[in-house]
Amino acid sequence: MTQPPPTRPPADRQFSRDVAKHIDRRQVRRRMTLWAALLALASAAALYLRCGGGFGLLGIGGAGEGEGGAPRALTEPQRCVIHVSAGSMTIAGKAISRDEAVATCKASPGVDVFPTGDARHGDVEELRAALEAAGARAVVVHPPPRAPRPPGAPPRN
Repeated sequence: MTQPPPTRPPADRQFSRDVAKHIDRRQVRRRMTLWAALLALASAAALYLRCGGGFGLLGIGGAGEGEGGAPRALTEPQRCVIHVSAGSMTIAGKAISRDEAVATCKASPGVDVFPTGDARHGDVEELRAALEAAGARAVVVHPPPRAPRPPGAPPRN
């Protein structure tokens, strides 16, 4: 008794599934590569727009606008800070007169005046007026510190 040869649809079905899986994997890999490349391009463009043409690595990269390769300062010029108390004025811990304070701070990009709790209001206003008359820019008089409230005291208005 001869039997008809067995058909092989399971093997053909498995083969077609394997081919479909392989094609799908290639599509997924292609799509992921495309998205990764687009993301890298977008981040490189953002980095270029944010940081400029050069990265400062071993002198490689372009110079900034109008600099011609000269190094830039890391910080801006410092503002002049004057502490005013009842008896004296200080800049960087050194006691000076009002005229010396005006002469020292008139060329700075800005002046911060910090009165202490015992400084006369008139002294602070005279200093502010003298600084503005000398041409000092951006004179800021900060409010004097307030004494701490004792525990349980009513809130200030």
